Amino acid sequence: MGTNAKRSALWLCLGAGFITLLDQSVFVLAVPAMSASLRADPGSVQWILAGYSLAFGVALVPAGRLGDVLGRRTLFILGIAVFGASSLLGGLATDPSLVVVARLLQGLGAGTLNPQVLGLLQDIYTGHDRAKALGAYAAAGGSAAVCGPLIGGLVLSLGDPGIAWRILFLANVPLVLILVPFAFALLPRMAVRAERSKTSIDIVGALLLGGVVVASLIPTIYGAGTVAVTSLAFGAGALLAFAVWEIGYHRRGRTPLLSAGLATSKGYALGTVVALCQFGVGAGMAAVTAFYFLSGTGMAPLAAAAILAPQAAGMLLASSFSWRFVARYGRGGIVVAVAGSLATLIAKDFFVQRFDGGTAALAVAAVGLLQGVATGLVVAPNQTLTLGHAPAGAAGVAAGFYQLSQRFAAALCSAAAAGMFLQAHGAVTGGASKAAFHHGILMCCSLLGVALLAGGLDWLREARSPGNSSAAVVVSVKEGTTAATEPALRGAVSEGPTAADARRPELPEAVDA
Repeated sequence: MGTNAKRSALWLCLGAGFITLLDQSVFVLAVPAMSASLRADPGSVQWILAGYSLAFGVALVPAGRLGDVLGRRTLFILGIAVFGASSLLGGLATDPSLVVVARLLQGLGAGTLNPQVLGLLQDIYTGHDRAKALGAYAAAGGSAAVCGPLIGGLVLSLGDPGIAWRILFLANVPLVLILVPFAFALLPRMAVRAERSKTSIDIVGALLLGGVVVASLIPTIYGAGTVAVTSLAFGAGALLAFAVWEIGYHRRGRTPLLSAGLATSKGYALGTVVALCQFGVGAGMAAVTAFYFLSGTGMAPLAAAAILAPQAAGMLLASSFSWRFVARYGRGGIVVAVAGSLATLIAKDFFVQRFDGGTAALAVAAVGLLQGVATGLVVAPNQTLTLGHAPAGAAGVAAGFYQLSQRFAAALCSAAAAGMFLQAHGAVTGGASKAAFHHGILMCCSLLGVALLAGGLDWLREARSPGNSSAAVVVSVKEGTTAATEPALRGAVSEGPTAADARRPELPEAVDA
């Protein structure tokens, strides 16, 4: 490809990635208006909040493998088309169940598209140009996190909220209609290499894993009872079946979703727990903060957006120098940053419980900036060190499961936080809204406590094994010239990763933080 053609493909990929990454953050503020307009029950509201991340995460790994077999261009167009069609469905929906379906389909489309974006950038660019392209993708994700609440708040403030949330859905449609023809014209038709044509696609494993994820979410939405017990029983059965299937699939000489070496890697497991908890906190706090200031205090959407934006900006800022941070402090620095994030949650709760209105809002926004900085010092460094523990040949699988854990945590915690807020207090006003905010903080503090424990255990493990692989990770980060020399889904969109691939710095995903 010529230089102009590469540049055109890059801008197309960045545009498609931006609107799908934007979609998560832009709807946080729209959910209360959508709920009131459609008279949605708490369960539907939780599905609307959780569905996008849930479907996005489930689609990541199988979509990456399908891109290898069918071609990235084909999966790119399919993903963006599904995203656009489901946006139209959501914008015209007259029933909460249709909005839930639309959000799930949007997530599937986005989860299908984004591995192809990352894979195309790797196919088109090499060396330093590849690093720059992947860095631009990371910046697009960070920008989406910053712009999402502001765009959502602006649209909701300028018009009737009962119509504005539909505009947020329908605005995707013309963008997709522009992007699809450009995708046909600008994206290269990559030849499928011989080794890719032999790639196995573990469809059964993906379905079983999706069943486990959905079954885990249902009790959070419907609470204790027969439905929850049945769901948990189904989830346990699906998890057992997944384990048995993966072992058999591997023995038949095919590529399973989860390799045995990865499952037994302590460094990978502990780092993934840190990521799961951190992303869960980000999504949960976004939901609780939005519901508290919109429904509990009656604040205007744009003002509520201004409260959420500093945290995303702080994360974007910290992510830009996080590679230096991990190079100097390693896992110990991540543990300290998690502790700092925990302190900011306690501070937020203090200000909300003690103050009202504008004072509480200003304090939460200021503390949110600090929380964003702490989060930015955790996300990319933790990803770098964690994926550095992936065995040779399992870097792609490790990256895929790592991202899936983040999306699953975002879905589960946003649903749990909203459910805590909606079901316990109904129409939340006054002291009840402060109590709901406090309960959400307690949940998030508990998660960060687990993250501190997991990070601390990994720190101790590394201290007892000074010659472990994380040292190589830190050295490689020091030598890097950018925080994003390789994407988190590298192996999920390209077969044959090596152990060295797993030790390269990964792209931070700022959307759910």
